[in-house]
Amino acid sequence: MPQTIFAALAAIDEKIAPAIEEIRLRTMRPLMIYTCNKGYCVNADGGLSDSDGLFVSEDDVEQTFNALTGQSPYAYEDEIRQGFLTLSNGIRAGLAGSALMAGGHLRTYKTVSGINFRIPREAKGIAHDLLPYISKDGCLQSTLVISPPRLGKTTLVRDIARCGGNGKGLKPSRVTVVDERQEIAASVYGKPLFDVGRETDVVSGVLKSMGVFMALRSLSPDVIVTDEIGRSDDLEALKEVANSGVVMIATAHAPDFESLQNKLFFKKICEERMFDAYVVLSALLGRITVSQIHDRLGQERLKNPFRLRASEVL
Repeated sequence: MPQTIFAALAAIDEKIAPAIEEIRLRTMRPLMIYTCNKGYCVNADGGLSDSDGLFVSEDDVEQTFNALTGQSPYAYEDEIRQGFLTLSNGIRAGLAGSALMAGGHLRTYKTVSGINFRIPREAKGIAHDLLPYISKDGCLQSTLVISPPRLGKTTLVRDIARCGGNGKGLKPSRVTVVDERQEIAASVYGKPLFDVGRETDVVSGVLKSMGVFMALRSLSPDVIVTDEIGRSDDLEALKEVANSGVVMIATAHAPDFESLQNKLFFKKICEERMFDAYVVLSALLGRITVSQIHDRLGQERLKNPFRLRASEVL
């Protein structure tokens, strides 16, 4: 980043810095950070405010993008066409701007007007209190984790994969993480930066449906973990997983179970009973609150919501 922006971020209060989840550079607007609760404008001295902050110039964004791509964006076309770049420390830089299309697909960006650095957080043990609801006899059951954006779905399924692969609170199992957008394991050159489990394999950078078939054919998993299902080709992959007797852990965007069932794709999934449990997250008691759990028939299993908390010791 340009020195002025780097210096402002480095000066942020050390009590707030560990909670930062996003850093946003937008051309002609203030530098901003986001925690799970709120967005803040960042001043040149690291102070935070609701409206005014360090001005981000067009040159600041261009300089940052050039640094991300080593002055050669065409060398990163495969990543850029997905709308983001993954840094060596697992941070993902999402891109906004004027896109250049080819054959109906994004090829690259003609101009970049915004960069969003999403900082992944590992929360070991956060799945522990949920495991009794999504397992039977020490083995995971197929589970769909549901919530609006930024409420902890990916953080939760990452820890479920870790628990399964390490045998923490569960019997050890062979887990495959199909990480299309490299968010679950934060893999760099095939190596996961997060602890996803001793017996866990990671397939990253491929479409979920393709990654699922690859796993079934060559990795003999007991459990497949993936993120954000919802495309038509995901349905065929889910059917193949179910027919193979493999457990599927996945996530979906919806505010609650009722809203999920109103979507045609998920209505089909519910009707065919592809998942044994549906876990709904909210911010009712704070971030990563389990507010609803439904069984494969759609019956509510949870009497009182509870909040999930990370713990290194299980």
